[in-house]
Amino acid sequence: MSVKLSAYVWDGCAAAGLKISAVAIMARLADFSSDEGLCWPSIATIARQLGAGESTVRTTLGKLEADGWVSSTQRRKGNRNTSNMYQLNIAKLRAAAEASDSDTSKSDTSNSDRSKSDASKSNTNTGFHPPESGGIR
Repeated sequence: MSVKLSAYVWDGCAAAGLKISAVAIMARLADFSSDEGLCWPSIATIARQLGAGESTVRTTLGKLEADGWVSSTQRRKGNRNTSNMYQLNIAKLRAAAEASDSDTSKSDTSNSDRSKSDASKSNTNTGFHPPESGGIR
């Protein structure tokens, strides 16, 4: 399990506009991955663990691959297919996470309505009147 890649997924994928199913699949792949972004879970395993259909997982993985988030390589064991090997695009994940971080660090809450509210007036309509000492009675 790569904690670094999992953090990149959670910080960057949703901010980059991926749908929740794609974010969930990327998170599962990151959980299975080495720090180099390599993993090989089966479609059935991903589907079972996410409570999704195998066709949903296949379709979403195809979109993720087309968009450059992940690449896959078919593997064989003798004459039989086995689970694909997936390579997460670490550079793209890192860039998305860093872009997400820079967007949130630029937000300025000093001008928000919440910072201008007066706590002494906020509870006048609720009927709640705290004791003047601030303690609980």
